[in-house]
Amino acid sequence: MTSEPTLALARIKKRPEYLAVAATRRKWVTPAFILQAKPGTTDSPPKVGFTASKKVGNAVIRSRARRRLKEVARLVMPHHGAMGWGYVVIARQASVSYPFEKLCDDMCWALAKLTSSADLKPSGNKKRRKGAQRSDSDKGQ
Repeated sequence: MTSEPTLALARIKKRPEYLAVAATRRKWVTPAFILQAKPGTTDSPPKVGFTASKKVGNAVIRSRARRRLKEVARLVMPHHGAMGWGYVVIARQASVSYPFEKLCDDMCWALAKLTSSADLKPSGNKKRRKGAQRSDSDKGQ
C-alpha cells in the first residue's frame, strides 16, 4: 500500500453503535483481527470502530494494536469499504507482531468477503437428524 492522502474515516464511538454492528452477527475472522460489519443503505462513507480487550495485552500493547489497525483501516477502507456500512475491528494478540502488509491484505480480503455475503450460512444446507426417516426420493431406489 502506498501512503497516498486519504479522506478521514467516519468513526463509531458510542456503545449503542458498537452493539448495533455486533447484533447483525456478520463477521470475518483473521489471525490478527475480527472484522464485524453492518450493511447500510446510505451513500455516506463507511464508519469504523476499533476495540482491543485485555486479552490482547496491557494498555501499551492494546494501544499499539489499535494504532496499527487504525492505520490499516485508513489506507484500505476508502477503496474497499462499502458505502454506508458500519465496521468494527476487534484486535487480537497477533495484531501487534503481524506484518503490516499482511494486515492490509487481510483487511481487503475480509471486506470483500463480508460485502459478498460469504459469511452468511446457506439456508438450504440443513443437516438431517440421525433418527429422521428418509423419503422415497432420498433412498435412490
